Amino acid sequence: MTPFLSIGNMSIDDLVFADGTTRWRTPGGNSVYAALGMAVWGERPGLLAIYGPDYPIEALTGRIDVSPCRRHRLTLRNWGLYENDGSRTFLFRRETRDWIEFCPDVGDLGAARIGACHIAPLPWARQVAMVRAARDRGAGPITVDVDDRRLAQVPHGDLAMLVREIDAFLPSRQDAEAVFPGASPVEALRRFRAMAPDTAVIGVKLGAEGVIMHRAGEAQMLLLPTAASDVVDATGAGDTFCGGFLVGYARSGDMATAALMGSVSASFAVSAIGTDGLVRATPQDAEARMAALAPQIRYLPL
Repeated sequence: MTPFLSIGNMSIDDLVFADGTTRWRTPGGNSVYAALGMAVWGERPGLLAIYGPDYPIEALTGRIDVSPCRRHRLTLRNWGLYENDGSRTFLFRRETRDWIEFCPDVGDLGAARIGACHIAPLPWARQVAMVRAARDRGAGPITVDVDDRRLAQVPHGDLAMLVREIDAFLPSRQDAEAVFPGASPVEALRRFRAMAPDTAVIGVKLGAEGVIMHRAGEAQMLLLPTAASDVVDATGAGDTFCGGFLVGYARSGDMATAALMGSVSASFAVSAIGTDGLVRATPQDAEARMAALAPQIRYLPL
């Protein structure tokens, strides 16, 4: 059984930052960042994604088990466009614009049992199918992040069904705005919770402002600032948070511990361009950052 598994995309990103600087051919992908967020804590997670011969896979093999991945003729390639407010838009390059072609499907899971599992943004129907297939293979806890690009087209009832089937729902602020236009993050958290009263944890990631989270049945929500001191490149920070959160939640069952570990993982992601900061991070570094961040947890009424 794979103790930890990250499912999603591998990509090569061409990044255009708000100040006009660029970074070409940056290896990344939502599932890669999530897996490295797990590896920060001493785990060697499995990675289920699709990549081509152009992806520098050797940079990951010491931290991640890539054997579940499927080889392809190309790797998904994106434009990553950044705004002054920290928001960003990813657009598929022409030669890889058919997203579904570069996404794993339930057949890629195989028949073996799965442990803790994070399912990163995938096309909606593929993500729903992957959640159910992972659960059928014994996966748990299961965490999910969704893709904001077409999220406004998903009926609220369908979204509610997905959230009820998982253990932690971890959308970004952009995802929340796509579902509930004009709602504040706190109001979005309330409305997500109303959709799925029994889902163990629901949170909204706020980028540089940290994260807000709620545990089922409690009157208060958790507020946690970012653990990052310097932000060089925010690519993958939310995915990395999800990976660290999953390890913390699987180990402890405690939302606050998991949020701390997610925030610490994300702080390594933003410390360098691409995955460099995560590849260099050690569990000892992570523990030190966690100890410094823990006193900053706050609780407010939801």
